[in-house]
Amino acid sequence: MADYADGLFAIEVDADDYAETAAGDVPVVPRTFQSEAAFRAQKAAYIAKGVDGNNYEQLLNAVPLLRPKTGPDGDTAQAANGGLAAKLSKKDLQLLGYTVGELYHDHEYAKVIELCVRVKNVCQLDERTMASLQKWIARCWERLQTAG
Repeated sequence: MADYADGLFAIEVDADDYAETAAGDVPVVPRTFQSEAAFRAQKAAYIAKGVDGNNYEQLLNAVPLLRPKTGPDGDTAQAANGGLAAKLSKKDLQLLGYTVGELYHDHEYAKVIELCVRVKNVCQLDERTMASLQKWIARCWERLQTAG
């Protein structure tokens, strides 16, 4: 057998260097690369995606038929729309849930009841959503009765 000590197979390669080079990896940045001041500035400017704190107005913009009708005749928005009921998308239903929850958390129980009644009168709803609206109305009505 040939002696491999001085031959082609005597090449030494560090396995860690080879793996990084082959993978094209860059050195890992430590988790503390950012200064404390830069972190606090980024934290102060952070806003969660899609959360601006006014779900009620977003819902009214998404479903204009839910806007309260103000006028001398007091017609409902559905009657003004030719009797057609609005079809709520999944996103609209999700926004409705956020809105009702936000209003309930802010103790605006009368506004929750008003919104739920408007949704029932103006929108096409499935049984599950209708039951949910009824539950919110009952819960808010109970809160109004115990508060006043």
